[in-house]
Amino acid sequence: MGRTKRTLIIRGWQSGLVSNLNGVVNNLRYRLGRRGIEAAIVEWPIWKGMQQFPYGKPTDGNVWPHFFEPLSFDRFPSARREVRGYARLGMTGRHAYAMHKLDRHWQRDYHEIYKRYIRLRPAILEGVEEIHRADMVGHYCVGAHYRHPAFGIQTLHPIPPPETFVLWVRRLLPDDRPWKVILATDFEPAVVIFRSAFGNRLVLQPAVRRSAGLAEGHVHHGNREPSLALGEQVLTDCLLLSRCKSLVHINSNVATAAGYINPALKMVFCETPGQAAWGYIWSICLSVTGLDFIARRLYRFLKAFPRRARKLVRLIGTSVVARLPSK
Repeated sequence: MGRTKRTLIIRGWQSGLVSNLNGVVNNLRYRLGRRGIEAAIVEWPIWKGMQQFPYGKPTDGNVWPHFFEPLSFDRFPSARREVRGYARLGMTGRHAYAMHKLDRHWQRDYHEIYKRYIRLRPAILEGVEEIHRADMVGHYCVGAHYRHPAFGIQTLHPIPPPETFVLWVRRLLPDDRPWKVILATDFEPAVVIFRSAFGNRLVLQPAVRRSAGLAEGHVHHGNREPSLALGEQVLTDCLLLSRCKSLVHINSNVATAAGYINPALKMVFCETPGQAAWGYIWSICLSVTGLDFIARRLYRFLKAFPRRARKLVRLIGTSVVARLPSK
């Protein structure tokens, strides 16, 4: 007897808008065509108390069709399977760091899914085109995504200060052609520093609400004024970054989405050579164990090993010297 044909219902969950988008693409990649899944429908209903997804109100209903066209399939089997979250965690959180480091084809593979199934609403695309035509056409564009420092708990290394991002961006700017810097951030202090560094060659999406500082917290979590417009701003920032030549970033869902929307985008982690080296070691540990907490413990052990080894050598040396007969 054949397997029952099903339609996958991908529901929204308590996370950012782009995290939910990445979850859709992730589910399409790993669940479509398997275990009888022949089609998929995305439903992002808003319910009361959905603090980490402030991109609409309960009265807006399913907000996916506001941002994207419904997924298109030849038929939708009546049997359904509902899911929330990622089919595989490899493209989100610290797991995404390992994907960026070890998987050379992730941009291409996810782009194929995105290109085939995801269609943005024309109104959102037109907003992106307007900024692109006015400020980006004819320029070599380097993007930077600066996350609110509150998200440091989700990153392998501490989030560098905006000044460090500026230094990395400068390294990527050409000397022989006009250029622009595209900044996507929800942290107003980063805007001040970037504007001081790049002046009128800095491109920002206008009228975006950002946190005034660390004390205010993150505007996308616990937002008391949820709106569809907030989701439009997030998508617009992501799409603008995807139209750059290079992107300076740390691991984030926005950076990951920009990377597969434009698979030719050069992804540049804002980290020191030492952090990059230890990051590769951590990524290998994660790929071997498959568990974040084990990988982090192995990573910390290996990182501390040289210091502990030196301490052990000193102790042994001191002990040997103490045993030597005095002259």
